[in-house]
Amino acid sequence: MPYTPKKSTYPIVACFVAGVLSTTLLATPAEAGRKEDFAKFLVDIQAEMKADGLNPELFRIAVGEDFSIDEKAIDKLQNQPESKMTFEKYTSSMLSEARIAKGHELYKKHYAKLKQIEVETGVTAEVIVALWGIESYFGKWAGQHRIARSLATLSFDSHRKDFFKRELFAAIRILQEGHIEPENLTGSWAGAMGQPQFMPTSFIAYAADGDGDGKKNIWTNEADVFASAASYLKKHGWQRNQIWGQRIILSKILPPLKISERGLSDRKTIAEWKKIGIIAVKGGLKVADTEKARLYIPNGPSKEAWLVYNNFDTVLDWNRSSFFAFSAHALADAIGQKEGAL
Repeated sequence: MPYTPKKSTYPIVACFVAGVLSTTLLATPAEAGRKEDFAKFLVDIQAEMKADGLNPELFRIAVGEDFSIDEKAIDKLQNQPESKMTFEKYTSSMLSEARIAKGHELYKKHYAKLKQIEVETGVTAEVIVALWGIESYFGKWAGQHRIARSLATLSFDSHRKDFFKRELFAAIRILQEGHIEPENLTGSWAGAMGQPQFMPTSFIAYAADGDGDGKKNIWTNEADVFASAASYLKKHGWQRNQIWGQRIILSKILPPLKISERGLSDRKTIAEWKKIGIIAVKGGLKVADTEKARLYIPNGPSKEAWLVYNNFDTVLDWNRSSFFAFSAHALADAIGQKEGAL
């Protein structure tokens, strides 16, 4: 059911703008000018929302009482640390005993719903739980930023203004469709929302109603979280009953191969990889010779190596880090294989 705002706390736009301008008396001329520009931006963007069929009142409620520029969001965008984490350090963090144990506990707790979604979509229950565990530690670290404010700020002042503006408008559309109360529209400083950390446009494209209540509540409803994660992977080409990869060894010196910065080769058929001299550590390669796979060597050719298949790449569509994709699948394996797993 579409959301109907309660009686407005901010009945006129002037009152909304006043919250921005009230601090300019204590600011330097440059700061005051920037705040005035932001105030005008807020007025203009609300007019655009209205022209786009969106209710600006939802935006005002979602922002809350602080209408100022979100300086923390700008600082985080401009000063994102360059990742220097090794494969071993990253995977050991994502595959901690605590995370595996918690994942196994929740896998058992939600087993019936997870298996129902697995039957419907083909996406394995363990992968759904693993993504949930990595993205927000099973909902515990989903972010408490007022994303309407941070997205408005980044639409005003960032090198990706158009991107963040699209996300802002999508967020207001989510509110208008009634999936979450405006005051509960929270997430990361960059706008990633809820327990699976979907950006607003991803929510609109992939979020799913897991319990039939007419809403897609990825903030507090686990059934919707699970269904939304499965929906995303299914729509990105997840293949039912296919393993994600296999540890391999090289039986002879490899011919020259182009390996990306993420440690991934181009795709070749299994028959081609066999001809090159790749064999599985245990048993044979478990997909047909006509299937395609990529060699994954996260630490270079002298270290461990895997052949990875379609479902590995599907998780790469979720997050472009090969460390993330590997960790998600390895965590899923650990959750499924832990002693006592159903």
